[in-house]
Amino acid sequence: MSRSIWQFTVIVAILTILFGAAAPTGATARAGTDPVLLTEPYLQLPTKNSVRVVWLTEFAGRHHVVVVGERADELNRAELRAAATGGKIRGVRVFSARTGELSRTAEDAASQIPDPPAQITRRHIWRHEATVRGLGVGSRTPYRVVSIEAGAMVASDTYTLTPAAAKGQAQQILLTSDHQSMPNTPANLQQAVATVGRIDAVFLAGDLVNVPDRASEWFDDQRGGAFFPALQGRAARTVNGVTYSGGEILQHAPIFPAIGNHEVQGRSGLPTLNESFNAPVPRAVAQAAYRKVAKQVNPRNDPRIKERWILENSFNTETYEEIFTLPTSGAGDERYYATTVGDVRLISLYATRIWRGTGIAADPANWQRTRYTEAPATVGDPLAQGWGSHIFEEIGVGSRQYQWLAREVASKQFRDAKYTVVMLHEGPHGLGDNVAPPFTDPVRTEETDAAGNTRIRYDYPRTENVLTRDVAPLLESAGVNLVLNGHSHLWNRFTADSGTHYLETSNVGNSYGAFHPLSGRSRPIPPAPWNPDNYLAQGNPGGLEPELPTVAPLTDPAGTPLPFVQSNDYSVFSVLDTGTGEVTSYRYDMRTPQVAPTVFDRFLLGA
Repeated sequence: MSRSIWQFTVIVAILTILFGAAAPTGATARAGTDPVLLTEPYLQLPTKNSVRVVWLTEFAGRHHVVVVGERADELNRAELRAAATGGKIRGVRVFSARTGELSRTAEDAASQIPDPPAQITRRHIWRHEATVRGLGVGSRTPYRVVSIEAGAMVASDTYTLTPAAAKGQAQQILLTSDHQSMPNTPANLQQAVATVGRIDAVFLAGDLVNVPDRASEWFDDQRGGAFFPALQGRAARTVNGVTYSGGEILQHAPIFPAIGNHEVQGRSGLPTLNESFNAPVPRAVAQAAYRKVAKQVNPRNDPRIKERWILENSFNTETYEEIFTLPTSGAGDERYYATTVGDVRLISLYATRIWRGTGIAADPANWQRTRYTEAPATVGDPLAQGWGSHIFEEIGVGSRQYQWLAREVASKQFRDAKYTVVMLHEGPHGLGDNVAPPFTDPVRTEETDAAGNTRIRYDYPRTENVLTRDVAPLLESAGVNLVLNGHSHLWNRFTADSGTHYLETSNVGNSYGAFHPLSGRSRPIPPAPWNPDNYLAQGNPGGLEPELPTVAPLTDPAGTPLPFVQSNDYSVFSVLDTGTGEVTSYRYDMRTPQVAPTVFDRFLLGA
């Protein structure tokens, strides 16, 4: 991980110095209860003979191990305890975990937990990670995790782990995104497992939860659809009278995510987690604000305090980075990375920005913080402004991420891969609402009216869209087979002249709609003085025409086939079969739960 677990304590200490300590919540505050696992184990960063096993608890504990071997399921509690405390048990191997505390997880009044705290309250959660070595290529080995706290012990069920897939080893890879604790997500994942069987890896194109620092959205949201329970078959979300448990996936298969806008937490020190999430500002703005207060907040010019102050007053992805152990990319750390997954060379990019609303009041005196305007009351306070839909990590020509990407698509690993997949949260093409405005840095205009009032507005020049102008041409010229994105919560796909396929399969039953002549929906176009040529009411701003599903497209009332799935009655999932190179998309009708998912689209990579 970018911040290895033994560094978490340093981060926690600095946070405590700057912002004070908060009272603990959860299991550590409930004396006399038996220990429990906050998550079942999940797999990370496989190599040709090893894999990381990770799990989380609400206690620090003294012993945390992974027990591996054919006898793992047979061991009784005494044998499991002996294995965890150094004893040798026939038929299994034991791997000790490193433990560190997550630095930012918290709850507040909006948390879906019993008795939520009235204000933001730290929730103490510990992460345990062990590297299981000596695995044979293509093998599946039983394992369990064991944690001991103050003499009490908890052990997981028995699952199977495997090292990285070898070249030529067929895999079923789930393509998904935008889970966000939505009602239909557990149903989506449960049906994926019921349809496909064993899933070998998960490519998740961002927006795993809603507010990344809210612990319950990851672990135990009482509505029954938190991130880990849904992907570990431990959910309990009821829709249309049917309760869905999700899919038992991550205990057996590694997950490779990309950062979406919902993995980014905004400025600290605000009253609620939601307000913090919605209040990021660009790093340059925070750096300028720091220079004005540096002598007060950091009289000794400690670089760690400077870095922390700027981060806490701009935005961060720390909770996401602490939860996952991912490949790294040098300057991008694990925020963007590349790795080989069997026959697939996967590139995960950091391409997202803060989502802002579209409303523009007719009277500038009533403007609010939106993608187009600032509230007049914040004109004198840069940290209180929204700065439009600003991009979190630059990705256009000349940026560090673009330069890294150009090197990666020219690398031997990329050229030698049977299939190449690029994953990013916001993509160059789409029919959804969130594909607008153009993906570019907002152009800020400050104007003063006759009464001396300053008004701030933002425009987004269409010609400056870095995803369509810079990123897509690079990917297509490199021969990328598949570009997977999310963000707009629907299904649609496109094919470039180069043969590169663009797929958004983010409607896990939570669609925000398609904006296309056949949907009857239009994106709002800002009024004058905004330039309407920069905005598109319907269709794909990237220019490609959408593909019709090849098997069973939905139709409109007149019987016209639709090139999208936008209805919340349907939950969609897609699977890449590396044995055939085929990507298959399924839709599940939530109104008829007894009917199995239907294949509605298939296409071949490289075709």
